[in-house]
Amino acid sequence: MWSFFMNKSFLSFVTIPFLTLTGLAVGAFFHLTGNAKLDQTVWMITIIIGAGPLVFRLIKDLLRGHFGVDIIAITAIVTSFILGQYLAGSVIVLMLSGGEALEAYALRRARKELTQLISNAPSVAHIKTNSGLLDVQASEVKIGDIIVIKPGEAVPVDGIVLEGKSEVDESALTGESVPKEKQTGSLLLSGSINKENPLEIKAVRQANESKYEQIIKLIKDAEESRAPVVRLADRYSVWFTAITFFIALLAWLVSHDPVRLLAVLVVATPCPLILATPIAIISGLAKSASRGIIIKSGSALENLAEADAFIFDKTGTLTLGTPEVFKVSSEEKQVLEIATSLDQLSAHILARSLVTYSQKNNVKISYPKNFKEVFGEGVTGEIEGKQYYFGKLKFLQSNGIKVDESIKKSHDQLQGSGTIAVYLGQGEKLLGSVMFADKIRPEIKNVFRDLKNLGMEKIVMLTGDKQSVADNIGRQLGLTDIHAESLPEDKVNEVKDHKKQFGKVAMIGDGVNDAPALAAADVGIALGGHGSTASSDTSDIVITVDNLERVGEAYKIARQVMRIAKQGIFIGMGVSILLMFIAAAGKIMPVYGALLQEVLDVIVILNALRVNFEKV
Repeated sequence: MWSFFMNKSFLSFVTIPFLTLTGLAVGAFFHLTGNAKLDQTVWMITIIIGAGPLVFRLIKDLLRGHFGVDIIAITAIVTSFILGQYLAGSVIVLMLSGGEALEAYALRRARKELTQLISNAPSVAHIKTNSGLLDVQASEVKIGDIIVIKPGEAVPVDGIVLEGKSEVDESALTGESVPKEKQTGSLLLSGSINKENPLEIKAVRQANESKYEQIIKLIKDAEESRAPVVRLADRYSVWFTAITFFIALLAWLVSHDPVRLLAVLVVATPCPLILATPIAIISGLAKSASRGIIIKSGSALENLAEADAFIFDKTGTLTLGTPEVFKVSSEEKQVLEIATSLDQLSAHILARSLVTYSQKNNVKISYPKNFKEVFGEGVTGEIEGKQYYFGKLKFLQSNGIKVDESIKKSHDQLQGSGTIAVYLGQGEKLLGSVMFADKIRPEIKNVFRDLKNLGMEKIVMLTGDKQSVADNIGRQLGLTDIHAESLPEDKVNEVKDHKKQFGKVAMIGDGVNDAPALAAADVGIALGGHGSTASSDTSDIVITVDNLERVGEAYKIARQVMRIAKQGIFIGMGVSILLMFIAAAGKIMPVYGALLQEVLDVIVILNALRVNFEKV
């Protein structure tokens, strides 16, 4: 707890409001005890201490070309100091610094940018030498070095396979859900995961030129190219400031009383404008967090509310990301029993999926004799004295199983649609097949329905998968805007193109290959429940639960927050303009005007807190 209060960032935005409040309290004490000179002195010092940093920051903003509503408050503070209205000036300092503290708290970024992504990059390489394996940093690998990739390890640098055969998961890099078989001559990309057997590769690029590093660079470039977000209240600053100064100047010219000018400036002090957005945003962030939606900044929430298009990655986002059993042909029970009995001894990703499916469906599983696995091809073993083969079509044919031309044709069609068929045979007979596919998330149609009900018309699918696979998924989801075979740099370009065409873009993804696009979008949403650290780090919003419906909820909350924030802004401006005319007529003294502003602040805060109570 103590470390929290000693945290530099915390102290930086509570110091001025704390000192100002203390000064007001001490001055009030002297005033109530009859020390009239001391109270004015304390309030004067309070203005100097509190307003100094605020004025300095305003000057810096103006020099950078940034014009905001704070200029009214600073003008009111300086005018109150010149006219000796120290109490009114101190109250304005408290209002302004308190509003800025709330805004800073709401808008400060909670993410670590790219530090965790970079730390998760493959760091160690096993170089093969005459005396064995030598472990070195990936950055020390030279082109031509022979590297051994053990099962379960990430590939440290791009290389060509010299020896070995294994399946490699490239889904985080390319978006393709099914692991690829790698053998002699295959290109292995850094950041991919070796799933099965050891591989020897020859480095063809150094670590800083590898695929993983290219992705990191894309992310950095996208982050740096983001346009700065304009504060919601500042959008109305120019005309509200013009109205304020016009009424204040008119009051002075008509009455020749500078106190009336000050009174107008005091009641115009835009604290309701400053408070409305951050209070609503803080409430929205808390509400989202309770639903497993971590929104890292207020600007992310604002951008999400104003999104004109939603772009979804396919693998792991619209789909579950791992192939699952969806159909068993021929004699279902017999095929499942025999196939699962054989596959239970295999470490292949499809074998694990089949065993899980059979266990859920209470399929009887036997233990095979003389089990043998031909990696990447299939398995064979004896069950109740009969020799069975389960694997690829070519594997069964090579073991004497006869396959009709119609089956071959059907197999080719299945592959084109993204379906993986694994066949079971015995003797010369083909007994049946088990089909696997990356399943569509069951909740996705509800997500699309909710988005469309909220007025979102542009929904796009991006994927690194084949066009035929993407089209098949798109048809099932009713999507027509589909972009397939997209590498990370292609996804970034698609996001940029959609931003030019439609406006603000929200990108939803989960893999390393999505991270650059997430960073390039106006708001990036990562599925962090099972997604990569890369996508979570570079995104603006992280869904911590494995449920895509939270995307729709986040959009609803964002729109709700902005609606209530704008209500507060317009209420504040409307009441302030009314009070300006009353103050111009000499009916409100500066101190009372400051107190009326405090009442207005309370109204705006209570309105903003409605975010917590309205249903999503």
